[in-house]
Amino acid sequence: MPTFRSFAFRIAPLSLAMVSTGALLSIGTFSPTAHAVVTNPAVNSVSAPVSLFSTYPSSELVALCNEPEVRCKEDSITPDEFVSALKATSYLTSLQPYAENNDYELLIANVGNVSTQFAEITLQWRGMEIDSHIAKTNSQKQAESGNLQHAESLIRQWEDNAVNKGIFTAEFLYRALDASNYEHDLAVPHSFGQFTKLDTQLFADPFSGAITRYTHPAYEDALVDIIVYPFTHKITEDDRTLLNEQLDADLAKASAVAKAQQLTLTLSDPAAPYQVKGFADGWRLGVKAEAENVPTLYASTYVFRKHDKIIKIATTFPTDFSDPLVNELIQHVDVPKESMLMKRVRKLL
Repeated sequence: MPTFRSFAFRIAPLSLAMVSTGALLSIGTFSPTAHAVVTNPAVNSVSAPVSLFSTYPSSELVALCNEPEVRCKEDSITPDEFVSALKATSYLTSLQPYAENNDYELLIANVGNVSTQFAEITLQWRGMEIDSHIAKTNSQKQAESGNLQHAESLIRQWEDNAVNKGIFTAEFLYRALDASNYEHDLAVPHSFGQFTKLDTQLFADPFSGAITRYTHPAYEDALVDIIVYPFTHKITEDDRTLLNEQLDADLAKASAVAKAQQLTLTLSDPAAPYQVKGFADGWRLGVKAEAENVPTLYASTYVFRKHDKIIKIATTFPTDFSDPLVNELIQHVDVPKESMLMKRVRKLL
């Protein structure tokens, strides 16, 4: 096998924290979007951007606080004091108070009286609630200690709960949303040909699914990725249209990467049906990128459909070498069936 170069940066063993997201046909320019960089267990920190908003208390929170003789007051601790308390910790490293359009949003409701303060802290992902926790602190000496210290106490309680439950990990998110369970229901081989499985990881976005990377013992730039994710169409969508869409999106990403690196991108194998006889009908696309005084770069992508999932196999070498490997590999790949999350999504389509 000749030496192949790709757009992929060199990766250390087991460093799938940097997963393909817009590379030359999904193998190449890596960026930190997998679950391993959402949270850093070594220092208990979250790098994902998190918005923060104040919200109204639930009836449960009000019922906990109100007593016959002492009524609770809403926002007795101000939103800005909660912001200061969160910033005082190192847990949320990209806290963005009142920012729009982040996947993660933290909603804080606060009620209190002369003796007790409560905070109901709810985490949402794209508007869907995935966790809620009520914290409580005694405020008998509130006049001496000040609201900020009570806010810090409530935030520390929430943070302990968040760390213990791992609420910012991809695994927790997938469970909370009833997304597919790739850990148990995705089947991929440990090895095929001379390639060996490096790791399987979840993307931070359940709609992006899971990625498995394979490496070659002799050629560090020879990589194979299997990316499995749900398509966001009705189950009845025509396979030709569905699979072409995946290749069109990858080709657009490849073109952007090639342009940024001042390479000329050409189709070595235009998108066309690809059949693994007796096992799968899919589509294949091969590209190459060239420049003066630079070895030619190759990438091949194959897309198949099973259940409500796309199986994408991407390599960093030409189709002449990829075809026999893909023919062997696809026979041993099985994917989760439609999740409750996607059933709900498709009802809205």
